[in-house]
Amino acid sequence: MKKFLLGIDVGTTGTKTILFSQSGEPLRHAYRPYPTAHPNIGESEQNPADWWQAIVDTVREVTPDCGSQVAAISLSTQGGTLVPVDEKGEPVRPAFVWNDYRFTHQREQYLQEVGPAETLYRTCGWKLGKGLPLLAIRYMRDCEPALFAKCDKFLSVPSYVALKMTGNAKVDISNAGIEQLTDIRAFRYDKKLLNFAGIQESQLAEVVPSGTVIGKLTREAAEAMGLSENACLVAGAHDQYAVSLGAGAVSAGDILIGSGTCWVVTASGSEEDFASGLAQSVAAVPGLWGTLRSLSSGGVCLEWLRNNILAGEDGKTLNYDTINAQAAKLRAAEDGLFFYPFKGIYGDGSFSKGAFVGLDLSHTRFHMARAVMEGVVFQILWIMESFKTKPSPEGLKLAGGASKSDLWPQILADVSGLPIRIPKVADLACVGAAILAGVGAGLYPSCEAGYKAFAIEETVVRPRAEMTAIYQELFKKYKKQAAVLGPSYQL
Repeated sequence: MKKFLLGIDVGTTGTKTILFSQSGEPLRHAYRPYPTAHPNIGESEQNPADWWQAIVDTVREVTPDCGSQVAAISLSTQGGTLVPVDEKGEPVRPAFVWNDYRFTHQREQYLQEVGPAETLYRTCGWKLGKGLPLLAIRYMRDCEPALFAKCDKFLSVPSYVALKMTGNAKVDISNAGIEQLTDIRAFRYDKKLLNFAGIQESQLAEVVPSGTVIGKLTREAAEAMGLSENACLVAGAHDQYAVSLGAGAVSAGDILIGSGTCWVVTASGSEEDFASGLAQSVAAVPGLWGTLRSLSSGGVCLEWLRNNILAGEDGKTLNYDTINAQAAKLRAAEDGLFFYPFKGIYGDGSFSKGAFVGLDLSHTRFHMARAVMEGVVFQILWIMESFKTKPSPEGLKLAGGASKSDLWPQILADVSGLPIRIPKVADLACVGAAILAGVGAGLYPSCEAGYKAFAIEETVVRPRAEMTAIYQELFKKYKKQAAVLGPSYQL
């Protein structure tokens, strides 16, 4: 009998589910969006019932005639969202989403009662901010005592869904660190952090490695999704690490650049890298650590230029194919035109404003477009210099919007001097989740074997030696100018 796998990505804006064959062929996909409420400035909430309904609807849509043949399910999820539930597993209030920043007072309490923020980072791998579950739980204790008293467990997206599907509240280690309650090197909850939050370890989900079987589906869950009770749920991963696995980052030195509105660099290494000060997680692949840093304005810079400057003669916005084709004919940095992205870096600092430097009367709007592409690449590679993990000679992996361009990957290859490998598949988060499902179900002996079974084709963009030599000097100039420009815009 054929066996199928379900990779489910429970994101911040919606849930996507893909049905895969055992050999990794994507057969059907479905998507359901859901809203985020913002009751007040800085607040961000979602209804966990919306996630569950989206899962049920999308699973049923992709398995109308093969639900009994689904062997395993795994999840890619948004990280750092808190779901407080009662003894029946029902939420006592809307979930605090990861980008809720209302907990400024609780942050100050942490610094006063527990100690330096650096200690928290060295424990869980994520820096102390104004959100995430540690502070959200303390907020409930301080500001919502009646609701806090009703709570039996404090869960997150993966552990809430695990409880709904199997009756077992378990969370993968890549997500557990973001909750800021776990000592990720010791693989257990930290007593000082629990004491600050005001909870017991029994009120939290069990922490397990990605790829671990959480349990078989309950009768209720199986009936709701139209699946067999013999199907099992396998511990998945935080979305960034699911995407990395889906892109084939299965060895130390594999680095994925995710390019969208925000560009995110996720490096897979053989050991942790706390000295960098960058976000650390135990990766989805056993034995690997993940280092993560983002350039929040990566893709949005080109989008801004397109919407505000790159209008066609008819006043309509130009498509990206036209922009790429025109920019490919021109030079920008070589002609002295540099672009510094919003929220860029200079050394260890940052500047909040974007800037074009070196504009000349000979430059056109398409020179500016190429400068934006080059500037984002310069910034991303500068960010990567702070990583302990260095790129494999096999090159960098690129996914997302920029990978669809003919020009941007070539610039990245030329500046880095490395091949750029672009997976020929969308929805890499679902791919990574499905690989973990197959590992947990015993269909693949390892994540590496699972990725090979999926046989995902890649487009490889190779660097041009003559351009790499030119860009090396331009990159040095870019950094020197940033050192002058940065202090003017420093936050």
